[in-house]
Amino acid sequence: MGSIVLSLLIVVITAVGCATARNTLAQDLAWERWKACDRFSTIALDRIDLDGRLVVTGHEHEAAPFTSCVRAAAADQSHRGVAPGPPAGVLVRLYGCQGGAM
Repeated sequence: MGSIVLSLLIVVITAVGCATARNTLAQDLAWERWKACDRFSTIALDRIDLDGRLVVTGHEHEAAPFTSCVRAAAADQSHRGVAPGPPAGVLVRLYGCQGGAM
């Protein structure tokens, strides 16, 4: 009987935790920028940080064009009035290297 109650308690706590785990506004805007620029064959999304920074892995020849695309998408968001604030952050980790900020 005790294990059933414990199991139910764990399920309830997990459900509440998942319901409160939502993206920040910065992450939602970064996700929109990612979708707008997800056309580079060697660029793969690793994660979107809480502050909206896109962390990707890719080859050097597409790092600069991808970063430019993300900045253009951020400028478009700013013009639409949905993204006031600092420019979009992008970290491109290069295959075969430690990577670095672009």
